[in-house]
This record gives sequence, C-alpha cells and structure tokens, in this order.
Amino acid sequence: MATDTKELGVFVANLRQFYESAQFQHKVSFWASIAAAAVGFAAILLAFYVFLTAPRSVTEAAVIAIAGALSEFVAAVFFYIHNKNIGQVDSCIQKLVKVQDTQLAISLVERMPEANRPYFYNNIINVLMLRNEPQRDISPELVRALGERGSGT
Repeated sequence: MATDTKELGVFVANLRQFYESAQFQHKVSFWASIAAAAVGFAAILLAFYVFLTAPRSVTEAAVIAIAGALSEFVAAVFFYIHNKNIGQVDSCIQKLVKVQDTQLAISLVERMPEANRPYFYNNIINVLMLRNEPQRDISPELVRALGERGSGT
C-alpha cells in the first residue's frame, strides 16, 4: 500500500477523477433514457394523431404505435441499466474510500514513535477485520476467537 503522502494524494486525485467520470456517465445514461422515453411517447402520440385524422390508415398508426412502444421498452431498459450502474459505482467508491482511509491510517502510524507502532498496527488490523467484508455474520465463536487472539491466550 502507498504510505507516502504524495502517493496518497495521487490516489485521492485518481479517486476524484473516477468519481467525476462516473458522474458524467450517469448523466449521459440518464439523459439517453429520457430521450428514448420522449421519442417513444412522441411516436405513440403521433400514432393517435394519425389514427384520429385518417381513420383508414390504421396500419400506419399501428406501426407507429408499435415503434413507440418499443422505444418505451428501450427507455425502460436504459433506466434499469442506469440504476444498476449507480449501485455498482457507489459500492466501488465506498470500497475505494475505505482503502484510502486504511492507507492514511498506516501513513499516520508510520510517523509515530517506533515503540507505539505495533499497538496501532494491531488496531488497524482489528478495524479491518471488523469491517465485515465480504458481508458475513459475526458469530459468537468468531468474537471469542478474536478476543482470545487479542489477549494472547
């Protein structure tokens, strides 16, 4: 892990750039979904207009309405994918922030007097273990084992 503050600054800058890139992609994805929905809605309105103004051209109105319905389906798929991507990017950013926090903690411990470092390294390890990732239940056996390990028995 990067322990130098310069490397940590680069990491934070990269994290910020990743976040901004993800935000831009979300905006583009969202507006593409809105555009597809608008086109579909306009096509359905056009189908009603064609049907009302020229009742004999039912085939054209039906084709336009089907195209509008398909466009609405595409928009719904775009929105679904957009929402899934938001969740994935949010999860990724949260994990990156945790890595950044860990790097910062290690960097701070390395600046402390040599005699205090083992204690604080053990605390960092305990925090990392208690973050509970990947998600799993903390059983009484695990708590007892961690307590025994921490007490040196």
